[in-house]
Amino acid sequence: MRDLDEDPAKEPFPYDAVSLGRAVAAARQAAGLTLDGLAARSGVSRRMIVDIEQGRKSSTVKTLHAIAHAVSVPLGTLAESACGHDISAIRPASPTTP
Repeated sequence: MRDLDEDPAKEPFPYDAVSLGRAVAAARQAAGLTLDGLAARSGVSRRMIVDIEQGRKSSTVKTLHAIAHAVSVPLGTLAESACGHDISAIRPASPTTP
C-alpha cells in the first residue's frame, strides 16, 4: 500500500508500447485494413504504423488519433492499451446517430 505522503507524480507512469502496438494491429485488422490501407486512410506512413504495431516506436497523440479515427475506434480505447489494460475485444465503434 502506498504512503499517503508520497507524491504520485514522482512514480513512473505505466506505458507498454508492445500492448499499444497489438491494439493498433487488432483495430486495423478488425477494420479490414492492410498496412497500406491504414496508411492511406490515416495519413500516417506505413513505416511508422509498422514500428508502432511492433512496439518499436512510441506514438504521439496526434498520430494515435489519426490511426484511431481511421479504424473507427475511440482514441481512449487505444490509449488504454498502452497502460496495460486488456482490450482484447477491440472492434470499430458503431456510428452514432444524432
